Amino acid sequence: MSIKIRQLKDLARDTRGAGFVEYIILVGLVALFCIVAYQAFGKAVTAKVQDQASAVGNIK
Repeated sequence: MSIKIRQLKDLARDTRGAGFVEYIILVGLVALFCIVAYQAFGKAVTAKVQDQASAVGNIK
């Protein structure tokens, strides 16, 4: 067996970075979810926060 084929087989069996890759994928999915949620609910949440700020500001 040639050295190149052996190196490729060893590389295919190497799982040292698998946990890191899974973590990065998970972080990417969470970030994507947050972006979608912000786009869907951002204006409504901003309006509610402003309403509450006005209500607190009007208390004397």
